[in-house]
This record gives sequence, C-alpha cells and structure tokens, in this order.
Amino acid sequence: MILSKIKRAAGKLEKRPAEAPKTSMDMVFTLAEAMRFGYAETLGKWNLLDLPRAILYSIMEKGKKTVVIECKERDDCVQLTDPEILKELYELKKCLTRTMLFSKKRFRAFLFAAGYVKGDVLLRKRKARILKPAFTVIRDKESKCLFVFIRGTRSIKDTLTDAIGAPVSFNHFICSDGELKKNNVISGHGHRGMVAAAGWIKKHCTPKLLDELRQYPDFQIKIVGHSLGGGTAALLTYMLREIKQFSSCTCVTFGPAACMSLDLAEFGKSFVTSIINGYDMVPTLSACSVHDFISEGLIKRKKFINSAFSAIGSRIPFASGAKAIADRAVSRGTEVVMKSKQRTRSLITWPRRENAAALSSSKSADLAEASQSSDTSYEVTEELIISEFTSDEDDGSKSSSEGSDNDDMDEEEEQIISATHNIANDELNQYLKEIQLEAQDDYPNTNGAKEKEAATKEGATEAEMNDEVVHIEEREGSTAATSDKLVRHHLYPPGRILHIVPVLSHENSKSNHNDDGDEKHVVLYETGREVYGKLRLSRRMLFDHMTGKYLKVLQQLINQLEKEKSHYGA
Repeated sequence: MILSKIKRAAGKLEKRPAEAPKTSMDMVFTLAEAMRFGYAETLGKWNLLDLPRAILYSIMEKGKKTVVIECKERDDCVQLTDPEILKELYELKKCLTRTMLFSKKRFRAFLFAAGYVKGDVLLRKRKARILKPAFTVIRDKESKCLFVFIRGTRSIKDTLTDAIGAPVSFNHFICSDGELKKNNVISGHGHRGMVAAAGWIKKHCTPKLLDELRQYPDFQIKIVGHSLGGGTAALLTYMLREIKQFSSCTCVTFGPAACMSLDLAEFGKSFVTSIINGYDMVPTLSACSVHDFISEGLIKRKKFINSAFSAIGSRIPFASGAKAIADRAVSRGTEVVMKSKQRTRSLITWPRRENAAALSSSKSADLAEASQSSDTSYEVTEELIISEFTSDEDDGSKSSSEGSDNDDMDEEEEQIISATHNIANDELNQYLKEIQLEAQDDYPNTNGAKEKEAATKEGATEAEMNDEVVHIEEREGSTAATSDKLVRHHLYPPGRILHIVPVLSHENSKSNHNDDGDEKHVVLYETGREVYGKLRLSRRMLFDHMTGKYLKVLQQLINQLEKEKSHYGA
C-alpha cells in the first residue's frame, strides 16, 4: 500500500512541470516530492544493504573492463591523433580555466585572473538556491563571445538540485530558416532538477543577451559549465537555440552529469562538446544506472551464494552424506506412492466393469427391478472393493514389515508409507462416490435432470465470468507492467563526447587494479553514447571529477600533441 502511494507520487513528480520554485510553498512541495522520488528509487525498491553489497561485489569482480580496454575494444570509439585538433584543445583549455576560476575563486579574483573588467559583467547570480544555480554572463571582446558560466555543485542547495533526478519530458523544437516549426521536434527526457535550473537561467539571461546582440551582432554565444553546471548548460543550449537570435549558440561541458535521453544527446553533437576525464563517475550516474547496478549486484550475490554452498558440500563429508540420505528417502517415498496408486487403479477398474455389465443386462427388466439390482450390485462391488483393498493393504503392510526387517528402514520411511496408505484410502473413497454418481446418472428422473442442467449452466456461466475476470486481470497486469517499464528512462551525457583516457604502465593486465598504475601518457577518444549507460566505479572516480585534474590532464594532452607535431614537422 505504501509502495503504491510512493510510485504514484513519483509518477506525479514526472508529470509536474519542471520549474524552479517561485514561492516558499512551491519550495516545500518540490522538496516533498523530491523526497518521495528519492525514497521510491532507494528504500522503496531495495533493502538498506543492497547498494553496499553491489559496491562490494563490483570491487571483488575479476576481469572487469576498465575505460582503456573498453575504448580500445568498442567499434564506436575512435582515437583522435591528428595534431590539427590542437586548435580546438586550446579553446577548450581557455573555457576550462575560466570555469575553474569562476567556481573556486572569489568573483573579483576571477575577473582579474581571467582578464575581465567590471564592465564586462552583464549579469551575475552569486548565491545558489534550490533549482537555481549560480551563474554569470560575461562579454569577451577578445574572442567576440558572450559567455554564460554556470557553476557546478558547491553547496547543499546544489546537491539538492542534483538529487531531484526524476526524468521529465523534454522536447526540443528545431529552428530552421529562422522559423520555429512545431512539427520538427526531438522528443525525449531530461534530468528534472537541471531542466528546471536551465529554464530559470533562460528566463533571466535572455533579455541581456538580446540587448548585447543588438549592439554586437557579430558576437557568438557560448555556454560553459562543469558537473551540475555542465548538464544545465547543455539543456540551456537546447532551450536558447529555439529562439531565432540564439540559433547558433554552442556549449562546452566538462564532466557533465547524465542529463538527457539518447535521441536528444545524439542530436546535440553539432553544437555541444563534452569533455570527460579518465574514470569520472558523474557522466554515468543516474537513477536508472543505479537501479541496473543494484540489480546486477543481486544477481552476483546469488551466484556467489550458490557457488559457496556447492564448494562447502563438495569439501565437507557429512554434507554429502546427508544429501545422499535425503535423496534415498525421497526416492523410496516416491516408489511407495507410485505402487499404492497403481494398486488403487487396478482395484477400481474391475468394479466399474462389473457395474457396467450389470446395468446393461438389466435394461430389459422393469425400472424398479433395475434400480434394486443396481443397488445390490453397488453394495456387492463396494464390499468386494473394500475387502480386496484391505487384504491388499494387509499384504502391503506385511511386505513392508518384512522389507523393514530386511532393509533396516528407519522411522521416516515408515511415516512415508503410512501417509501413502492414507492417500490411497482417500482416493478409494473418492472413486466409490464417483461410481455411485454414475449409477444415479443411468436412471435419472426428470427433476434431477433439470436440476443438473441448471447446475451445469450456472457452472458454465461462473466459469465464463471467472475467465473474463482472469483476462481483465491479465490485461491490467500487462498494462501495469508496461507502465512500470516506461517509467525507466536512461540518461546520458550530451553532445559530442571527447574522453581523455590515461594509458597506464600495466596496460596488459586486465584486473580491476589497473586504475592505480602510473600514467605514461594520455590519449583522446571520441566515444559512443553506450559507454556511459552503466555506472562505473573506480578508486579514482571522484578525484578525476575535479576541475584541477581536468586542467592538468588536458594540459598533458596538449603537450603530447605539440611534441608529436614538432616531431612530424622535423
């Protein structure tokens, strides 16, 4: 009952429009529904220890593929070695440096380090709230760009925005030839918290951006973010491109959260670039990936328990002996039951034949005489069956007693035999009732026939009604199952994905300790979307998500490509 209410609340959360709270009451409702969704995705489905067990079995798993091995083996992952990509990497490094300064430094220090003045600041929201992340709009005259920097997760309120992760419907209308066509739409789902945050930022920054484009029509709009800011920046780009003046804006994200469904993410390859570093876990983290991760953990746990029991049974002597004794007792019991059933069936077939012969020979006589003869024959057959069955039962008991002397049967086998005799007696009584009903059916009266027909009709109607109820329940169950399946929406990182992968010293070993080796150099892959469909755990999954680590690895990649370019040039 409670779980059904929680599921209805989670469904209501998905249908509710993704908007930032305007009043304190809206904020209370948003938090309440987010808590219901969180409970439905965690304790409402799983036990408290299921997630720690799944993490433990993931760590214990041998032969687990790392990012390096997976990128080399997959066909949709292509290594980028062309030195011409250096120009793009320089721009990415500039965006990453300014994003890191905006996230970590004070605002004045950020302006000074990035080379901006106070007049370049067009808009600034410095305090983050629930579904309202901190952001700023900067005019960069050197690169002729209007930058929108969105800060990542830094406070508890940002964490709550991350936690409101129910997938909601998100449609992107494509603006072609300066017109927005409603028929030309990409439908999908997005992270609720980030969709609401992107809508809130769009509402505040759109007037400023329009004013600046009137003064500087040759400027481009570029939206940049890391982590929570990266997913919000990508969704904001989709929203702004629906406006005619902003149809050419682009986006750069670093370690973006899984924020949109597959079709939307694939559509953004031409205007969204996502950079992922090493073993960063955030691009693979979503409610659906956690659900699949725990389910795989439960399957691994069952396999582990089965293998442990089989190993114990093979190594401990008394366990195998107990199993042999149990198998012998079960086989002996089944043999006794089968013998008693065969004996009962052989006893029942003979009186049925005698009864049929007596009834056929008495058809020429009067109705009363036939009924009397049938009664006498029934009594005779009943006495014969009971006497023969008891004699067979005595013989069986004697043979069973002799067998017990010879085979040293234990008390459990005697209990099984007595239980089978009870079953045989019950079957005999049932067959005697059937014989009596057959005798009555051969000489029915008119009222009895009518009552029987009425009873059969009622039974048929009841059976038809029961069948209809079963069919209705099956249809309702199938629709409920399909609706439960439709609730699950996988979310992925957006746009074109460039993954910086460290090449480790112990490259040939495929153990799960590969992520702790010393880095020789890094390589750049353009990866497919399916790589991020499963939750990936590693010892460096949080360390690789930091902006400082992103900047260090990106600089290392640039240095390597510069050396290769100079080597080829020489």
